[in-house]
Amino acid sequence: MLAEQAITEYRPLLYTVAYRILGAASDAEDMVQETFIKILRVDLSKIEDIKNYLIKTITNTCLNHLESLKRKKEHLVDNWSNITNNFQLDPFEHWSNDKAAELSDGLRNMMKRLTDAELSVYLMKEAFNMNYNEITEIAKKKADHCRQLFHRSKQKLEEGKDKFNVDPEKHLQLYKKFQQANADGEVRGLVDFIFGSKKKTVKLKNS
Repeated sequence: MLAEQAITEYRPLLYTVAYRILGAASDAEDMVQETFIKILRVDLSKIEDIKNYLIKTITNTCLNHLESLKRKKEHLVDNWSNITNNFQLDPFEHWSNDKAAELSDGLRNMMKRLTDAELSVYLMKEAFNMNYNEITEIAKKKADHCRQLFHRSKQKLEEGKDKFNVDPEKHLQLYKKFQQANADGEVRGLVDFIFGSKKKTVKLKNS
């Protein structure tokens, strides 16, 4: 069974397991996403009981999450550039589960707090170290506008206020697009995806 098939078939079951452990719908969905990201790096053909494997994986993921919350309920990253810069020139297959989870969590939090334009400019500037001439060409915006977007994105990330609901599938696809851009150095596909799927990011009612 391919990872994509497992994601489709077992998502409802894993969500139920996670919700029973955590008691919060948003946290349960986040843990399901973390589990799917983990299995993207696993050869499922070598696993005899995939269902049991996934249940154990998400259970451990949820328990680790609860333990982390005990140490600190909210971990706000002081320097967001470290989240993305640390992944440059490091092949995906060499990433540890902790490293992949850190990036996944960082991307999800960025999606919660940034508009599509801010997210794309921020990733190009911080994650891929692009200059504004390169950014303006891909983003199709003037350099001054890109500088403003980058400045606003840094302010919003430092404030740590969630503004958007994040669609789980968009988050997973963004993670995979970031992975691909990291592997081949081609950022245009990542930026095109962010703008092309913007309808799946919904503004919070109280923001």
